[in-house]
Amino acid sequence: MMKKTLPLFLLTVVALVGLGLLVMASASTQQGKTYDHFFNRQVIWLAVSVFVWFIVIRFDYHNWQKWLVCKGVPLLPVIFYLAVVVLLALTISPIFKHKINGSYRWLVLGSFSIQPGEFAKLMIIIATAIWMDHIKWRVSNFWLGVVVPAAMLGVFALFLFLEKDLGATAVIGVLGLSLMCVAGVRKRFLAPFALVAIMLGSLWVLTDTHRLNRISKGYWQLVVNPLTPSEGNPHVSQSISAFVLGGLDGVGYTNSTQKHHYLQESHTDFVFAIGGEELGFFFSIGVLILYGILLVCGVLISLHAPDRLGRLLAFGMVLLLVFQGAFNIGVVTGLFPTKGLALPFISYGGSNLLTAAVAVGTLFNIGRQIEERDEHTRTRVVRDALNTV
Repeated sequence: MMKKTLPLFLLTVVALVGLGLLVMASASTQQGKTYDHFFNRQVIWLAVSVFVWFIVIRFDYHNWQKWLVCKGVPLLPVIFYLAVVVLLALTISPIFKHKINGSYRWLVLGSFSIQPGEFAKLMIIIATAIWMDHIKWRVSNFWLGVVVPAAMLGVFALFLFLEKDLGATAVIGVLGLSLMCVAGVRKRFLAPFALVAIMLGSLWVLTDTHRLNRISKGYWQLVVNPLTPSEGNPHVSQSISAFVLGGLDGVGYTNSTQKHHYLQESHTDFVFAIGGEELGFFFSIGVLILYGILLVCGVLISLHAPDRLGRLLAFGMVLLLVFQGAFNIGVVTGLFPTKGLALPFISYGGSNLLTAAVAVGTLFNIGRQIEERDEHTRTRVVRDALNTV
C-alpha cells in the first residue's frame, strides 16, 4: 500500500508548494517591495526546508527514544523541548521583544526572523507522543497520562499567551489534547482539562477589546452582509470580495486588485484569497482536494505505522498540517474569526515552511518503515513457503 501512498503524498506536497510559490509571488507585489524580494527569500527558505526534509526522512523516529538515554529517560526530546522554551522566552525578553501587529511572535535578529511558536507546535507533538509511548499502559493513570502532558502543554501555552499569540495557543491545545485522546487517556480525566482550556481561551478573548471586536461586531457583520467592509473585521470582508471578483475562471494571474492595499497580509495569511481571485474557483477547489489527499495519505500512514510511537507521531503531524490549513481557509472565507495562522506550503514564511518540512519528513520516514516492514514480511512468507516444498 505504501508504494502508492508515499509517491502520491510527495506529489501532493510538491503541488501545494508549487501553487504556493506561484500565488505568493503575485500576492507579494503589493507590499511596497519588488516581486523578487519575497520570492527570492521564499526560495531560499524552500531550499533550507528541502535540506531539513532529507535529514528528517533519514532520521529514524525511534532515535528520539534511543539516543542520550539516562536511567531509562530519553534526554533528546527533553533538550529540544527546553530549547523551544528558551526561544519562546527570548521573544518576550526586553532585549529581543519585537511587537508586530499587536503580538510578540517573532524573534528578530537583524534582517533574519523566526517564529518560535511554529517550533512549539512540532515539539508538543513529539514530546506528547514520546511520553505517551514511554508510559505505555499507564496512560490511564491520572498523573502520568494527564497531568504530565498537560504540564508540558501548559508551559508552551503560557509563553504563547504572553506573546499574545492566540492562534498558536489554540493549535498546540488542539494537538496536545487530540494526541492524549488518541493515546487512550480516559475521557473523564481529559474533559475537565479541555473545559478549563476553553474557559481560559474565552476569558482571554473577553478581556481583549480588539479580539472581542473582531469576533462580535466584525464577525456578526460578515454573517449578515459579508461583502460590506466591516470595522471589526475588514480583512475578511476584502477576502470574500476577492473570491467574488475571481468567480469561476479568475481575473487572470497577477491581475488581482485586492492585493493593492485593499487586502492586507495578502502574501501570508490571506494568500488563498488572492489565488481565488486570480485563478478562480478551480484553484480554490484544487487546493481543497490536495489537502484532502494529504489527509487521507497521512491517516493511512498513521493507521499502518509499525508501532504506537509511529502512529502517534504520524497522527500529530498530519493533524498539524490539515488543521492549520482548514482553519486558515475557514478564516479567509469568513467561517472562523480572524487569527494569524499561515496556510501550510502556500503562505509566505520560513518558520512555517520549515515546520511543514519536518512534519512531511516525519510522515515519509514512518511510511518508508511501513514499506520496509511489509517487504520483510513478504520475503519471510515466500521463504517459509519454499522451505515447506
